[in-house]
Amino acid sequence: MIEMRNINKRFDAVVALQDAGLTIRDGEIMALLGSNGSGKSTLIKILAGVYGANSGEILMDGKKVTINSGFDSKNLGIATAFQEMSLIPTMSVIDNMLLGKEPTKGPGFVDHSQAKAEVQALLDRFHIVCDLDDYVNTLMPSTQYLLELAKAIATKPKVLLLDEVTAALHADEVDTAFQILRELKAEGVGMVYVTHRMKEIYEICDRATIMRNGQTITEAPVSELSLNDVVYYMTGARIDQNVGSAVSEEYNTEGAELMFEAKDVRLFPRIKDISMKVYKGEIVGIGGLEGQGQSEFIRSVLGSYHFEEGTVMYDGKTVSFKNPSEAVNADIGFVSGDRSRESIFKDRTISENLFAGRAVRGALFAFLSSKMVDKFSAEAVEKYKIRIGSLAHAAKSLSGGNQQKLAVARWIASQPKLLLLDDPTKGIDVHSRQEIHEILKGCAAEGMTIIVTSSDTDELISLADRVYIFYDGRVSGEFAGQAKNNENISAAMMGITSGKEEA
Repeated sequence: MIEMRNINKRFDAVVALQDAGLTIRDGEIMALLGSNGSGKSTLIKILAGVYGANSGEILMDGKKVTINSGFDSKNLGIATAFQEMSLIPTMSVIDNMLLGKEPTKGPGFVDHSQAKAEVQALLDRFHIVCDLDDYVNTLMPSTQYLLELAKAIATKPKVLLLDEVTAALHADEVDTAFQILRELKAEGVGMVYVTHRMKEIYEICDRATIMRNGQTITEAPVSELSLNDVVYYMTGARIDQNVGSAVSEEYNTEGAELMFEAKDVRLFPRIKDISMKVYKGEIVGIGGLEGQGQSEFIRSVLGSYHFEEGTVMYDGKTVSFKNPSEAVNADIGFVSGDRSRESIFKDRTISENLFAGRAVRGALFAFLSSKMVDKFSAEAVEKYKIRIGSLAHAAKSLSGGNQQKLAVARWIASQPKLLLLDDPTKGIDVHSRQEIHEILKGCAAEGMTIIVTSSDTDELISLADRVYIFYDGRVSGEFAGQAKNNENISAAMMGITSGKEEA
């Protein structure tokens, strides 16, 4: 048995965990539940050795243990299978399964016959159909996730940490995985099961621990918790038993110009059936627990991915952009919340970063004078209150909040008809977040259409006119007006409509 007591964890000024606790009993599957930002992922990553706790203690079979790394965690018999897979895409299946624990026949010699037998037995147990020499990146996503689970189980752990491992699996693959988890339970393995699928919790879990705002709120047998109870402990408020998609009467789109519409779009495995409408001058938010298809949807509209089925209408025309460049030329802007990789050119000047959005829409070999670039950039800096030293300084010289304002200003200054934002205020300070909100609201008031995903429910409520919630690749709720509240949104995030969980 493992006990985590009074665990505290801070990331700079952000309190991720506050005196949180967790108990994992032998031969039991424990559900760990909570909304985005509740601290559940941080808690299990401390147990896995990914993060170190600032304070608190971890006991194993009553004895205090120290976990400072993944190596420490594995030595204690703890195995993990997370959404962020540990598989190496450019290595073969057999090499991934046995990496670091290859069977040997003498010093320095791998026993290839035994290696093949061990891995093939593992694949057979999970009903995985692939060749041992196949590269992981050539396999279907569902097969990769099964391999991730198989790799964790191959270590014969005492404790198994499972984070959204069934998210990309087909129904028959989920059944296979559950059968194996039941076998492990009978063998005395203790498991932590993180999922957004309420149906799975009642099917496979014995007990549930529910977190909110970095604290452990309650622990109880699953049989004693209704869906309404789960949402109550996650949010602190009871939901209306008749909750579903609800757009209050005071919110009226009659006569508004339809700027964007998606109909029955699909992109396996994340997007299973999404339909939504967005009107000119409207800010529409997209929310949901992590991994429900929000980011993939935004990027598919932009042309980074391509829908397998369905249609998208933009500005009165049916569109299917081959790449983001086509979308930009059609007056669509995009802002990512991942500043370091997708939002800014950190080593280029502030002026160059700001003008980039306008430059890509011009002629390929058009002449750009430094005077024109600097004039455009100076106006953007002043209008959007970006705190800089000089336009000639590198973008990396700015604070995180000002870097993100720079990314937002780049596209807004180019006046797109449709602005797409993927969790744009993630990881920035409260003041910068509020300034970005005011910028976006001002643009919407001037007629710009905005679609924004966010992992923060409070942000969706304060920023968006309407909110669509994605659950398992589908729209589980649409809210506006008085119906756009924390309880309704949280219920929809768990797939609960009309007091029940959607299948």
